[in-house]
Amino acid sequence: MRYKIKIDEMPENSRYNKLHVESKHFQNIIIMICYRSETSFANMLLQYYAKGKTEKRSLAKSIINSRGDIIADYINNSLTIKLYSQSNPRMNRALEKICDILTDTNSVYPGTNLKLIYKIATPEFTKGQEFWCAKKAW
Repeated sequence: MRYKIKIDEMPENSRYNKLHVESKHFQNIIIMICYRSETSFANMLLQYYAKGKTEKRSLAKSIINSRGDIIADYINNSLTIKLYSQSNPRMNRALEKICDILTDTNSVYPGTNLKLIYKIATPEFTKGQEFWCAKKAW
């Protein structure tokens, strides 16, 4: 009994279908663009995050995957993106700096005249208040 057959010996309807070379190249280009964007974003975080050299990529992924709110204000021509808090105050301070940098670019959402404004959705804690809030939640 023969366990292996050549692809051209298989019936046409059950042959292995591989991606066309052009499709595979296109997918690889998208993957490279995403990776380079993530790397660029992680490098921006480096100067604002104490453990930047070892944890910058994990922080970048955490921020990119964060949930948030998008609030359109057509009267003031703004689109506010409020990102939810990260897991610790150190990450939130880095996120706040990045939000300031992104807001300062004065970018406009494509196809509109709405200026993009980035913020952290949770109010900022004063020193010592983080422990009090965590303790009170118990």
